[in-house]
Formats: sequence, structure tokens, C-alpha cells
Amino acid sequence: MAIISCPVCQHRVSNKAAECPKCKTDLTAATPEKLAAQHRDRMLRQSQSLMNQSMLALLLFLGGFGILYWWQPETGSYNEYVSTAAIALGFIWYVVCRARIIWLKRKK
Repeated sequence: MAIISCPVCQHRVSNKAAECPKCKTDLTAATPEKLAAQHRDRMLRQSQSLMNQSMLALLLFLGGFGILYWWQPETGSYNEYVSTAAIALGFIWYVVCRARIIWLKRKK
């Protein structure tokens, strides 16, 4: 008996199991073509999710700069701290998402 990964959810299951206990995928009818298609679909969904997250991070980053440019908050005010935090958080989130996208593409 060996432990394998479910082709859909990557949950670790026994190779003797008829279906995945987590996502209820039928493991007995899994052909190599079907497994490859499911893997490709999962990678595409993950890539799209990361692209959406990087877009949100970029909007957060630009929103922080917009607050600093148009509202011109006073030094030491709450608005200045919020906009600076938005810039920092958006930048870090964007860089992490882009790194995860590159890692995902190399993993294929």
C-alpha cells in the first residue's frame, strides 16, 4: 500500500482508496489523460488566482500613492500612516504574488 496525492485537491490518500475523502473524486477511473487534464486545470485556476491577487495588490499600492498625492495629508496624521501602510503592504503583496507566479510556472 502506497500513499499518493489526489489529482484534484492534492490531499494524500491511499492508492487502494476508491475516492478521495476530501473532494470525493473517483480515483478508480483515473486515466493518465484525465489526470493530466485535471492537473492542468488546477494549475490554471491557481495561476488565475495569483494574477487576481497581484492586481489587487497593485491597486492597493497605487491607492496609497493616490491618497498621498491628492489628499496631501499632514505629516504625522492618521491618513499619512494609512497611505504609507497601504503602499508598503501593496508592494510586498505584489512582489510575493509575482514570485509565486514565477515559481508556479517553473514547477510545471
